[in-house]
Amino acid sequence: MSTIVQYTENGDLDRLSVADREAPDAAAGQVRVHVRYAGLNPVDWKILGGAFGPVQGTAGNGTDFSGVIDQVGEGVEGWKPGELVFGGHGAGAQAEHLVLDDPAQSLHRVPKGLGLDTAGGLFITGRTAIAGIRAISPAEGETVYVSGASGGVGVIAAQLAVNLGARVIGSASEANHGLLRSLGVEPVAYGDGLADRLRSLAPDGIQAAYSTQDASEIELLLGLGVPADRINAIGAGPRAAELGVHADGTAHARQEDLDWLAQAIAYAHVIAPVERVFAVDEVRESYRFLKEEHPAGKVLLRFEAAPLSEEQRAALRS
Repeated sequence: MSTIVQYTENGDLDRLSVADREAPDAAAGQVRVHVRYAGLNPVDWKILGGAFGPVQGTAGNGTDFSGVIDQVGEGVEGWKPGELVFGGHGAGAQAEHLVLDDPAQSLHRVPKGLGLDTAGGLFITGRTAIAGIRAISPAEGETVYVSGASGGVGVIAAQLAVNLGARVIGSASEANHGLLRSLGVEPVAYGDGLADRLRSLAPDGIQAAYSTQDASEIELLLGLGVPADRINAIGAGPRAAELGVHADGTAHARQEDLDWLAQAIAYAHVIAPVERVFAVDEVRESYRFLKEEHPAGKVLLRFEAAPLSEEQRAALRS
């Protein structure tokens, strides 16, 4: 049997359930992954709530995952059982077994030095962070503002800008200011008075910004003189286009971006914090924690580890 997180009606967290099903098999051209970790993202509870349309029948949820390949279908080249992988899978990655139709586009190898837990939360946040930083192209010596800089996307985006030589100011709650300082980011409190605090920290102006907040923050940044073409905003919806700023996210990323990021994390050029790991039967609490606690890092679901292969068992006996 195989465990899956699912729901049949849109609504609040009580709509989520954990069920057992027959494990799906990989057909020709497909790869099956035994999932160890599934990363949560804010979009997950939005999908559950019906923000992107009503559910049809029984649906899974989630996109990010990591695990081990345990089946390779006929005709698949370049992948083999036993490889550690991570990636993205539509809206249904919170499942013990995933069958992927296009492994070349869905999967990335986990490099040595990158934990499966960290890898399990990289797909959405990593792609979104890289695409947005590429859109605003921070230069060495520039001052760059990143909002939500301790969150899943913001913490990676801020570090990418630091690695490009920018001076980075990041907004976060007071409790997360220490984390930002440890990453080379100057913290600033969000909320009322943010514009004045930014003027004080950057009297010569801010040259570029990555906003994870709503359209009011874009207006604040434009009022501070940040050029519209140097702002990327992922939380403003259609208002981003109306205000003339970028809204580059995961859909704008390149296939190779996650391979680059995985290596950067493995070599500690970038830190991708994991805030908390929940067992899959705690799925409702995991969603609540992500939604209400504003964690500094990723929230993950943990599935049972894949059993040892016969080859691994033989090596243990010899």
